[in-house]
Amino acid sequence: MAAAPKSLADAAEQPPWYPGALLEVPCDTSSFENGLPSPWGRVYGWSVTDALQPGWWQGPHEGTWGDWPTEVGRVEVLSQDVSGISVLVNDAFVAHLYPFQTGKDVSNLALFEPWRASLDDAPLLLPIAGMKNQHGDQIAVFPRHQAVVPSDAVPRTHELVNILGRVHAALVPHATPNTERRWNERLKAVEDQLKTTTLWRAPHTKHVVGLPPVNAHLACFADVEGGLVVVPQPRPLVDHLLAPEERLPGVAIVAMLEQLLSLENVFATTAERREFYERWGAIVPSGWTSPSTLSTANGGVWIWRYHAMLLMLAEAKAFGHKERVKQCDRWLFDVSRIQARLGELRTVHAVRRGGLWVAAIAAVFGSPAVQVPTVVGSLAVSLVAHFVHQRRMPPPF
Repeated sequence: MAAAPKSLADAAEQPPWYPGALLEVPCDTSSFENGLPSPWGRVYGWSVTDALQPGWWQGPHEGTWGDWPTEVGRVEVLSQDVSGISVLVNDAFVAHLYPFQTGKDVSNLALFEPWRASLDDAPLLLPIAGMKNQHGDQIAVFPRHQAVVPSDAVPRTHELVNILGRVHAALVPHATPNTERRWNERLKAVEDQLKTTTLWRAPHTKHVVGLPPVNAHLACFADVEGGLVVVPQPRPLVDHLLAPEERLPGVAIVAMLEQLLSLENVFATTAERREFYERWGAIVPSGWTSPSTLSTANGGVWIWRYHAMLLMLAEAKAFGHKERVKQCDRWLFDVSRIQARLGELRTVHAVRRGGLWVAAIAAVFGSPAVQVPTVVGSLAVSLVAHFVHQRRMPPPF
């Protein structure tokens, strides 16, 4: 990217789903289909405002699937957010209109039968119909439900993460092995575009596995028949523009939710943040939250919190949220301290391993005169290095 995207003069008048600080043209939905150039790649959409008219639903449209409503007499806008427009259709359905296409994450959950079958008993509201094109989902039609607004979701922190845990647990049969190389390439792609001063990669353990995408944020929950459910969301626009598509582990979605809640000052202490992850860990496979998996040396939670913050920074820049940009920048500044600590600990770990190797070699090949002092001394050095490593390791939360 040659230069940071500039804000439009009338950015405040743009709808909340339009990235006015990233695109250099006023919002005109009739021009979306041909694609809009941006510093992060071309943005493709469709004339979404046409679907706000009841008559539009009754005409034939390419790419529709499921029980598509045709006899539509009323369309009422319920809300708008960064993902798009939510409308009430005939008092019977809630349709989510996605102005920009970022893939088929929402429709795939409903149309790919193995995933759908696994999610039958999960607290996830699947769409019953939709419309899509070559670029991705355009509309997802859900049974009528009552969305939980973010301000009401924030106090229900533990309930939110429990619901996510149940959804992730349902998808365990479809998990794919650790793809740390591609996850690290995602981080590099985002860092390169944002021109951040931080660089962070992680090895991960075998227990960190990819899941079918169920994108979630604070505005993705709903009350259905007295219970909380997740309403699946499309892939975020900035993620689509900046990073290659990849299955992410469940902890990545939990970390995104945790970071959003953190910016709302939900977690007053480290213990509260730990409890948040422990509630999720109590539902998903135990290996996902084992000590080695959560160890910061292996990436743990921290690498996914970092991943979430990079995407939050990108979104804040794209949509012109200046205060959120400052919050993200402050958090990323502290990442340098963690990275410095991890750099020191790699040296300590080398000393720890070296001491063990010297002790083993001396025990096998050393002469009697030097064998015992060398073995004892090397083990002592290794033991001290071990304690230093354990004491200096940044905690998981």
